[in-house]
Amino acid sequence: MSPTRRLPPDFSHSAAFPLFAFDASAQRGWVLHFEPEDYRRASFLDQRALHHRQIHGWELSLDEIEAALADSDPVPPLHWIFHIGHCGSTLVSKFIDLANGVLGLREPLPLLALAQGTDDPATRRWQGTVLRLLARGYPDTRAVVVKPTAAVTAIAGSLLERSPGRACLLWIDLRSWLATMLRDADLIGDSLAGEARRLAQFGPDGLPAASGDGARLARLWLAEQLRWRRLAADPALAGRLIDLDFAQVLADPAGASAGLIAHYGLPLPDDWAARVAGSGLLQRYAKDPSQAYDANARERELAAAARTHAAQIEAGLAWAAAALPALDAQALRPRLGWPD
Repeated sequence: MSPTRRLPPDFSHSAAFPLFAFDASAQRGWVLHFEPEDYRRASFLDQRALHHRQIHGWELSLDEIEAALADSDPVPPLHWIFHIGHCGSTLVSKFIDLANGVLGLREPLPLLALAQGTDDPATRRWQGTVLRLLARGYPDTRAVVVKPTAAVTAIAGSLLERSPGRACLLWIDLRSWLATMLRDADLIGDSLAGEARRLAQFGPDGLPAASGDGARLARLWLAEQLRWRRLAADPALAGRLIDLDFAQVLADPAGASAGLIAHYGLPLPDDWAARVAGSGLLQRYAKDPSQAYDANARERELAAAARTHAAQIEAGLAWAAAALPALDAQALRPRLGWPD
């Protein structure tokens, strides 16, 4: 099949034409027309990224998209910010955007569709095409750094196998994460709705049983830590993976983000500390810059949640502390926020 004439001639290598979403059952996708500023302002590449202006696009079959990519030149590798969810990943992604030539992609919908459709052959057929499309940039792009939604971390191994870039897992200690999640019933519901999918890799006997919101959330947190340990031990991924505690980002935003930039093999601007300090990112809520939010506000929220949900937090911590020895994961104990 020849490339469709409906697509612009630079479709195969330009990020100006993102795949917004796809329907695996119909084998069709929706391609939009984005400017660089559309990416920079977007905390989520979903419907929320489309409300600020009229954005046009095309509906295409997978065959048409693949034909348009068939003879294209190779694109740079994708880099990744995987995370456990609600741990500062949007802020970190926007910090990395401050580096020269970085195109940051936050929570593209096609990756979530891949994570939710791992058992569906029609969905799996899209994986290579999705990764190829995400890797496109603009003329000044040196690297594309993708921050998927947390559920996508469950398929990090598959994505890294097919994209030769580097990756980071961002996390916070379990005590802080439980306080973050338990303060909002919607956060609990959304996380536990994907529980089976996020635990599937460990098999029916892989992780101890858990009951109650605190313990079940702790099990999800631990699953991501264990998953990353397995990936980091894979010789095929040697040198490509690191992990980062968000507490380090809060303590030293310029230094921690500079370390990530170095990990991705990008040059660090001489004025990096000034860029971070002058960005205003530390004074606004990363997901919604219209809201004032800083480290002090975060600490107040966590302290209030810790008081309100103390019993569930302690139950989650106790479950995790008891699970670690049987999983040969005692090295993770300092990450629980559990007193020695």
